[in-house]
Amino acid sequence: MDDVKRKKILQRVVKSNYTDLPSSVPYSYVPIDHRLIHVGDKIEFNIFINDYLTHMSLFLQSDTVVDDDIKRSLNEVEKLYIERGDKDKYESLIEEKLQYVVENSSLSLEEKVDIIYSSTSELTNSLYQNPNALENVQRSKNIVEPILQSIIYDENAIKSFIKIIEYDYYTHTHSLNVSIYSLCLGSELGLEKKKLNALGRAALLHDLGKSSIDLSILNKMGRLSEFEFDEMKRHPSLGYEIALNLGIKDRNILDGIRHHHEKLDGMGYPDGLSGDEITIFPRIIGICDVFDALTTQRSYKQALRSYDAIFLMKTHMHTHLDMKIVDRFIKMLHE
Repeated sequence: MDDVKRKKILQRVVKSNYTDLPSSVPYSYVPIDHRLIHVGDKIEFNIFINDYLTHMSLFLQSDTVVDDDIKRSLNEVEKLYIERGDKDKYESLIEEKLQYVVENSSLSLEEKVDIIYSSTSELTNSLYQNPNALENVQRSKNIVEPILQSIIYDENAIKSFIKIIEYDYYTHTHSLNVSIYSLCLGSELGLEKKKLNALGRAALLHDLGKSSIDLSILNKMGRLSEFEFDEMKRHPSLGYEIALNLGIKDRNILDGIRHHHEKLDGMGYPDGLSGDEITIFPRIIGICDVFDALTTQRSYKQALRSYDAIFLMKTHMHTHLDMKIVDRFIKMLHE
């Protein structure tokens, strides 16, 4: 089993493409992916390049219709940027174009997975920065759907997604990674598409409640005090309340959010469920959440290799996690 590469992450300290910019690029600009812009598109934002002298120069004006020559020029530039104020317009473009990426036969599977992962990562970042926004219900669907379609329509997509997860990432991608792992595992378990869609959304939203936990607790270096841990344990029920307020009514999604920290021996939280009281969604999400957490490097701990993480889950969490599903997870990673 390949080792999971070290992942740079600090709880809720968001470091994405939007903030991890070269020093020559002002904070008021964010990078974009030219692969999402196609011939015939009418661009609704100015596009800039970083020339390292004047810092930013206008490359393509808003309201321009992309033709073959413009598309070639876009492809030749290594980094393209937009003004941060146009980020919402660009994210709308992402949501619109992801379906095209899935269906584009001219792209290799690796290219599709790379575009889908990086694009949905940015959408997830925005979702978690404003977790109470009503549009997040639709956005969660738009994030999960292209991943799910890729997994359903190409048997090699699971391997490609798992491989790309191994690269460096930050907090906003944890929930996306758990969603991808959960979709892959759910597919391995034979769940039908409607259930997989709900599972992916539940996993994507499983940590919504952390937005209501004090940052000093979320970002604390080292072990939490008893009080701090009790506060942290509130996040599944807080996330459940946020999901209800967003208008999410699917009981499976709500169950996945509320109960992903329940344990088979009844020692979990928030409701102390045990055995058959814990349904399939929390069982799957809980396994994927633990694995991603163990293989993540944080400021206060080193990342475990995937083999060591699985060994720990099998030997020290056998009363907590569904070992039959853990075994299927291991099989999925090996394949």
